Amino acid sequence: MSGTRWRLLWLAAVVLLVGCGVPQDDAPRALDPAQAPAGAQGRATAVPEPAGNARVILYFVRNGEVVQVIRQVPQPTSVEPLLDLLFAGPTAAEKAAGASSLIPSSLTVLRVEQQGENAVVTLSATDEQVRPEMLAYAQIVATLTPERAAGVRFRRDDADLPVPRADGSLTDAPVSRLDYLTLLAADPLPTVSAPPAPQPSG
Repeated sequence: MSGTRWRLLWLAAVVLLVGCGVPQDDAPRALDPAQAPAGAQGRATAVPEPAGNARVILYFVRNGEVVQVIRQVPQPTSVEPLLDLLFAGPTAAEKAAGASSLIPSSLTVLRVEQQGENAVVTLSATDEQVRPEMLAYAQIVATLTPERAAGVRFRRDDADLPVPRADGSLTDAPVSRLDYLTLLAADPLPTVSAPPAPQPSG
């Protein structure tokens, strides 16, 4: 076949493609999903979680150890509201499962600041007689680390507060979960549902 005939066939093919309406874009473009054929869009790859399906991890005391408690909450919780939940103590269902708290009811968190990888927790200084036990500090530190901070430094009366570690030594440096590792229970608190409300008689 001659070269002239090949060129004529090539030009005919180009004309045919243009006539069929194949778009000639200079750059990629986004496709309109509304114009896609039925079934071509596939399924969504991500489904948002329903509202009120967040959870937090708190640490309370059971049998002389600090035990993990998983609690459902209405929305994601930042550090200060998380400590508010911890300082409020276990729920009735958690108490029924054996949880308690050694954080004194008179102790409150004045503020929480971030310094590098550490959280600085300033505690109230209204009651000088309050001396939280080692397990109380272990509750706070285990609740905040390592998800919220690498370590926790405590302050009171505008000064670093020496706190007891699991080995009985005092330190005013940031403490982490490793400082209370021997106090952490191996298993979390069993999930206990609240008992159903009694039905009215008659």
